[in-house]
Formats: sequence, structure tokens, C-alpha cells
Amino acid sequence: MKSLKYILIVAGIIFTCMDAKAQQAPVFSQYMFNPLFLNPAYAGYKQQIYLQSYYRRQWTSVPGSPETFAISGDGLITDTNVGIGGHIMVDRLGAQKTTGGYANAAYHLRVSNEGYLSFGLGAGLVNTSLDGSMLNPMDPSDPSVSGGNERVLYPDLRAGLFYYNPKFYAGLSADNLFSSSFNFDNGAVLVQPSSNMYLTAGTIIDVSYNVAIKPSILYAEDFNGPSRLDLNAFVLLGEKLWVGASYRTSVNLKGEEFQGETKRPVSVVGLLEFYVNDRLRIGYAYDHNVSGFSTKAFSTHDFSVGYLFPPKRVKLVSPRYF
Repeated sequence: MKSLKYILIVAGIIFTCMDAKAQQAPVFSQYMFNPLFLNPAYAGYKQQIYLQSYYRRQWTSVPGSPETFAISGDGLITDTNVGIGGHIMVDRLGAQKTTGGYANAAYHLRVSNEGYLSFGLGAGLVNTSLDGSMLNPMDPSDPSVSGGNERVLYPDLRAGLFYYNPKFYAGLSADNLFSSSFNFDNGAVLVQPSSNMYLTAGTIIDVSYNVAIKPSILYAEDFNGPSRLDLNAFVLLGEKLWVGASYRTSVNLKGEEFQGETKRPVSVVGLLEFYVNDRLRIGYAYDHNVSGFSTKAFSTHDFSVGYLFPPKRVKLVSPRYF
């Protein structure tokens, strides 16, 4: 009963703070190998200190296309159920640049013999800037378009729930819980931040001693337009190599149709994750759009490197597949 009470409290915080506005959240294709970027409740899950860097370049041949760099670290405080961590993210989109730094904390509550439920919060500061010299307005005298640099600094809050056992996980989280209430009424053409909700789930299925399958899903909702749905499947070979693919599309639970000549965006993603040893992991993902924007001319690349520090003491000895 206590665990149910905690779930209701944290879920209430998440949904109460949400605001229904357009989203401008960076896209990750390798989020399933470190969900800390999406869910602060993941902090400390691996129990060991884990560092990861991430770089994504979207639509590489398009000037001003989205570009994202992130680095994170987390671990479990010795002899406690408290996980702590932090991450820094830099996202560029044309003339706009957003830099955010977050501190994350999570409490991992044991709810069954092998099952845990964690509750996490992430607090940080976000700096959004606009380089007006990169803009080419139709009306050069438009007072709403600055020719200089515009900056906005604001606090932000993230919250999440994360349930896991050795074979299954599920998470619910939301970001931009504070920033969506800010009004960027400073004369600059800045993208207004808004809340996004993320629902994730996955499992691991043993096929043989050296082969396992890991299916998972991600549902991302901004409450303003079509939502994002990722269907993922990986094959683990000899606990050294992950080979997988994702099918990413947009869904509209409101029943609205895509207007005019706009097609439902659909992309497929190929992913490779290689464990050099039991500490070092290297990942790569390639996105290809099947419909919507950039179906032929453009490509998107993801790179990631993760390092797991040797543990002093680990409470749960099952492999950390999530």
C-alpha cells in the first residue's frame, strides 16, 4: 500500500505540472541504453558509476539541421537506495541553441523479491539563445526579429517513475515542468519550451545461452500535435553485441488526419551496440526516413560511448540489460 501511495503522489506531480503546448525536445535513437536522458528515476539503476556521452546529427546535408550533444553520469550512493546523477545537454537548431544542466536523484524502493520501483526528480537550469545574425527575415525591418543575440535563462524540473526487475522494465516521465510556464516575450523568435511525457517499456527474452531478444517501446506525447511512437527490437549475441532496429512513426490519438500533402512521418533506425569489454560500450545508430521530410537526400547519425566503473559492492547481481 505504501508503494501505491508513492506512485499516486509522483504521478500526480507529473500530470499536474504538464502544459499543452508545442514541443521542441531533442530526439534520441539510443535512449534505450541510458534512459537517464528521458527519466530521472533511472539514476542509480546500474548501481555502479556509469558515464555516457552522446552525439546526434540529424539531416546532415541540411544547413542549420538539429544537432545534439549530451553527457551524463549516475550511480548509487553506498549502503543506500538513493541514486544520484547529472547530465548536460547542448541542442542546436538553426539560429537557436539550448544548453541545459540537470542534477537528478532517485529513490529505489524494493516492491518484490526482484522488483524495484524508483521515483526520480531532476532539477536544472536551461539557457536558450538566438543568434539573430543567422536569420534571413522576409522583412529586414521587422522589429520582432533581432539582429543580435537574445538569451533566456530559466529553471526547469523533471519527474519520473521507473519499475524494473531482471526481465522487465516500464517508465513514465515528464520534462519541462517549470519552463512551459515561462513566456518568452522578449521580442526574439525563440521556440517556447513545453512539457513532454514519455512512456517506456521493454523486456528481455532468453533464446539460448548466447542469444537473447529485447523488444521495447517508447511513446512520447506533447499534447499538441501527433505523438511519437517507437517500436524497437534487439538481438543480443554472446553478451557482446546488440544488433537492432526501430520503427518510428507518428500517431494521433485525437483522431485528426494529417492535413494537405503532409504525409505521416515514418522512419526506420538501424542500431549497433558493441561491448569492448565489461566496462566500455560503443554505440551507433542510423536513421532513414521512409515518408515525410527528407526521404531520400538526408541522413541522420547517432554515436554514443559509455563506461561503467568497477563496483565496490553490488546488491543485485543480475545483468543490467536495461
